[in-house]
Amino acid sequence: MPGTNRHLLPFRSPAVLILWANSVFAAVLAAACFALGSNLAGWFGLQREVFWVVGGALALASIGLGWLAWERAIGWLPRVSAGNLATGAVLWGVAPFAWGGFSAEGRWLASAVANACLLIGLAQWLAWRRP
Repeated sequence: MPGTNRHLLPFRSPAVLILWANSVFAAVLAAACFALGSNLAGWFGLQREVFWVVGGALALASIGLGWLAWERAIGWLPRVSAGNLATGAVLWGVAPFAWGGFSAEGRWLASAVANACLLIGLAQWLAWRRP
């Protein structure tokens, strides 16, 4: 479309849309780590500071993913997808060993985040493979 700013059309491409969704997901997780660090520490049997560090990493990831979506840099999508799929697989691989130390909330949250990472990674891979 002549005269249209390409940055104002974020939903024209499924690949860009899924990058935006991943950015928002990371931002929500980062905010939860910062706001609920003490609760999360109790649910997972870890120190509160661990969740502050994780929140910082997720905030940086959210900014990076948002920048990729803004720039419509879908060439990065296979790597981002692989990262999400690997994160989900690692969470599911490690969770059974730590399951006994998690509270009921921690078990629910760990499985929800692992599943969300796997679903976002799969959606990114499918969006990238779409002609």
